[in-house]
Amino acid sequence: MYRGSDADIAELRRQQAEFKKTERAISRENTWMAVPALAPVAAVMGLEGAAYIAGRLAPAVAQRAPLVLERADPYLRVGDNWATRAGRRAHAALRERVAQKPGWEPEPTVTLKDGRILKPDVRTPSRVRTPGKEPEPFQMELKPNTPSGRTAAARAVRKYEATKVKTRPIFYDPKPFI
Repeated sequence: MYRGSDADIAELRRQQAEFKKTERAISRENTWMAVPALAPVAAVMGLEGAAYIAGRLAPAVAQRAPLVLERADPYLRVGDNWATRAGRRAHAALRERVAQKPGWEPEPTVTLKDGRILKPDVRTPSRVRTPGKEPEPFQMELKPNTPSGRTAAARAVRKYEATKVKTRPIFYDPKPFI
């Protein structure tokens, strides 16, 4: 084995001490680089701290004042959605307009021979439509002006053929009633 002299060992220790001193100086000069590296961590810890504090304070606030909702939707029935509510509003507006016209009937009841009861949306007063024929009323069925509404209107017109009264669909734009 090689055994170095005491002078070699002293020189090696001096170089190690100098290296350590230089390493500390460089480390001190570059400490500012830790700020951008640790900023995201500090931001997350700050938000978590704020959430923790809010969580600790929330029960006290909740006990002081109950939650009061300004307006709550009523219990929704099956099939009750924005489209059906818009349809009910449109039918209510039609009933109001029809009630102002003399002789017009909103939602008349029509009983068929087989006992079924139908309710078209509007029945007009009897008028002579074609010269030489009897005065006859006609019925109207209100549907939204959408592809499904037009299909439903065609079904309704076929359904009302059994009443022997001419039925025609009338369409509304659903946007104002939403």
